[in-house]
Amino acid sequence: MQPIINQKPMSKINFLTIAVVLLLLLNAGTLAVVFHWHDGRRGGPQEGGEGPSAYIIQALKLDAQQQQQFAELRQAHRQAIRSVHEEDKRLHDAYFSLLKTDRPDKAAVDSVANLLAAEEKLLSTTTFDHFEKLRALCRPDQKVLFDATIDDIAHRMTPPPPQGPGGPPPR
Repeated sequence: MQPIINQKPMSKINFLTIAVVLLLLLNAGTLAVVFHWHDGRRGGPQEGGEGPSAYIIQALKLDAQQQQQFAELRQAHRQAIRSVHEEDKRLHDAYFSLLKTDRPDKAAVDSVANLLAAEEKLLSTTTFDHFEKLRALCRPDQKVLFDATIDDIAHRMTPPPPQGPGGPPPR
């Protein structure tokens, strides 16, 4: 039996082609995992990927009419929150633009900081009012469910704090 010596070494083009194909497959797999993880994290297994509103509907056992009223509440809440976020962004831009001088006007800094605090308060009270209206939609038996799940609902509505190398960033 003779050893096989006539094997040709792999050409650079073949090697590069194989490497590119492997990298493409690795990238596609990574993207699939990332998108699957993101969808699962947002929806959660008991929500069927539908988000907090589906959880609320299920947890409170809302009927069709209540679901319609809840959808209207959600729409109004989203509009109000969007407005608050737009004003908050505008105020933050103004706040940090005050740093574009060697001697920022401390009265203006304080004034804008107070306006930012007022926007944060408005965000909190708007969300509180939204859930107060949701509770008002509930029948007495559903109010018991609401009271038992509001903490969980609130945690689902609040995004987790961003984590960096040194823990959560200061606010």
